[in-house]
Amino acid sequence: MRESVELTVEQIQSADTRPGSQRVRFKLLTFNVHNLGRADNSDDRTYRAKKDYLVDVLMRLAPDVTVTDEVREPESFDELADDLGGYSYRFLGDAPPVNRRIQIGILSRFPILERGQWREFPVVLPGPCGETMRMAFRRALPWSRLELPNGETLLVVAVHLKSRRAAAEEIPGSESYRRRRLLGRSLSNLIRIAESAGLRCLLDEVMDRKTADHYAVLGDFNDTPNSTALSLVMGLEDEEGSELMQSEERRLFQVLWRAPLDRTFSYVGRGQRHLFDHILVSQRLSLGQVAAGVESQLLEAERRQHSDHPDGYPRSDHAPVWAAFELPLRPES
Repeated sequence: MRESVELTVEQIQSADTRPGSQRVRFKLLTFNVHNLGRADNSDDRTYRAKKDYLVDVLMRLAPDVTVTDEVREPESFDELADDLGGYSYRFLGDAPPVNRRIQIGILSRFPILERGQWREFPVVLPGPCGETMRMAFRRALPWSRLELPNGETLLVVAVHLKSRRAAAEEIPGSESYRRRRLLGRSLSNLIRIAESAGLRCLLDEVMDRKTADHYAVLGDFNDTPNSTALSLVMGLEDEEGSELMQSEERRLFQVLWRAPLDRTFSYVGRGQRHLFDHILVSQRLSLGQVAAGVESQLLEAERRQHSDHPDGYPRSDHAPVWAAFELPLRPES
């Protein structure tokens, strides 16, 4: 089921800079492409079917800036961008040094003025026995400062926070299977909440420095709109005094805020619907939002193997989430 607001996809035109136009239009999109890489598909035929599926979906939605989660091979990221065409600017974050080598990418039709990655929290936290420790994100978060067609700048931060999968491998093997599952699940949730707080600290820094005119955080948060993790990233803490006004300027807003939560989902697991993929934008950018949607109709109730590809799954287990914006041109000086 697709939830869209105000305008349909067909009514959205990207980067409308025709003569006489007083506004520019563009679209942001996030898509967890589910293990994009040859090593994760049984054969080249299955891999190509998967890539062709992703290309078809993205070409139909025609975003100007795309965040891709779960890229498994840099070559596959480049192949996807080349097959799509028009994305002259691309940036793929580094793979984690351990565990699953999942990477996060940014594709852009707009020039990248500056780019980098956030690997660690900006603060040192207390550790055991009075020691201190610096916490790192499980996956590096790539960011890019883009030049929009109206001359303004947009800072895009791509995220893929800790999954809900029980981190049982990090619990001592001496514990029973049930205890490892229970403790592993709670550990995953704690890690994701901590990552959200670390991300918020980094966002505070760049927003306080006025790094860009607009800000957007896109990706698979592995959590729901009303979760603690999302509240932290959006900046919804209760504060008093002089800090409150400054925090208001740091706030981020959900692009799907008008869509009914009970019918808006980007992932189906064990028959349950979840909205795990989000686009959060700064206040001024939210005022220019003209549409948003999640392509839930692409999801299957359960991931099933297809007769044409019995040993692989040439699709994605997530649905893309998108938002379209219209901003005024800057007055000529």
